Amino acid sequence: MTRPADAMRIDEQERPLGARPEPPQGVVWRLLREKAQAGDAAAEETRRQVEEHKRALEDLARDVAGALHGLHGVTAANAADALPSLTHKLAKALEAAGARYLDPAGTPYEECRMWADVEGSEPVAGLERPVVRETLEPGVLMADGKLTQRARVYLAVPPAADDRQEDQE
Repeated sequence: MTRPADAMRIDEQERPLGARPEPPQGVVWRLLREKAQAGDAAAEETRRQVEEHKRALEDLARDVAGALHGLHGVTAANAADALPSLTHKLAKALEAAGARYLDPAGTPYEECRMWADVEGSEPVAGLERPVVRETLEPGVLMADGKLTQRARVYLAVPPAADDRQEDQE
């Protein structure tokens, strides 16, 4: 015969908890505090990014101002000497600001077709494939990979097949 279980005996599932549970208003206040701290951290990160971009813009402005200052005193006689240096300074300033100057003049069109728009073309004898003859407007590629301005180019292209046959006759 089995004995009936002792009604006063505490089972493992019924043992009291070691610590009191957090009251509901304590949970609410804790969650509100955590949310406020997360908002403060996000605002601080935004301020940091704004300051970083502001410094980059200030650096770009200083570099461009220096290059523009270099234009003072440039005449037709000394332009050939001064302009390559100024162009290099401006390109470096753009790179330092996180932008890359894309000037595809002289390169095969296949290498720049993803970021350049063709405005026109002209057949040139002796070519096997299209080449960028002139850059009408340079492209601008940002450090994050975003193309902010597509290049506009004018191409030198091989003569059409029927033109080549006429030249051979």
